Amino acid sequence: MRGFTGAPRALGNDEHGREVLSYLEGECGEYPLAPHWTTDEALQTVATMLRMFHDAQYGFVPPPGAVWRSFGPPPPDTEVICHHDAAPHNVIWRPDGTLAMIDFDLASPGARIYDVAYAAWTWVPLFTDRDSYTLGWKRPDRPRRLRLFADAYGLSARDRARFIRVIRKRIVDHVEGIRRMAAAGDPAFIRIVHKGHLRRPVRDLRLLDQERFILDHALR
Repeated sequence: MRGFTGAPRALGNDEHGREVLSYLEGECGEYPLAPHWTTDEALQTVATMLRMFHDAQYGFVPPPGAVWRSFGPPPPDTEVICHHDAAPHNVIWRPDGTLAMIDFDLASPGARIYDVAYAAWTWVPLFTDRDSYTLGWKRPDRPRRLRLFADAYGLSARDRARFIRVIRKRIVDHVEGIRRMAAAGDPAFIRIVHKGHLRRPVRDLRLLDQERFILDHALR
């Protein structure tokens, strides 16, 4: 990707047909997150990195017939190749202090705001106080941090006006997509369902519904 250094480089395939990537040295986000992962500076850096990732794709057209491992068909407002899972556990904190994304197995065409919505959900985070504390955040100021993320990405006024609705849709798609992949027999997603990991996003939906006016006001 032209000018973007926040991802591994594809080096081709090995003799078994497996994709080979360059190694990114650094610390991966591991829960509960260490304090330096939950700062405002880290939040803003992630938003900026995601914007650079999207902007670096300008002019790229996927080859005809490309196959994507995704939760569903590309949306009608496809703009870029979305990462779709830019949460802390898929980000590397490199020795020089810069961040990079890994685990692009769910990358597929989509809308920028859809990718931004998932990242905001998992980095602000828009989790209950109990879940935030368990995962490393100490009662984050959700409205303020959501505004910081939107500002750092450079979200447009139009996108800010619909951002809470898109985040809610992204969480619903996350839950339904995991259930669909598990029903199709994907072992990774079967484990997610069996371990009860879908209970948290359901709690997040309730939280979003309770705080939607406060969060929407913060964005404006």
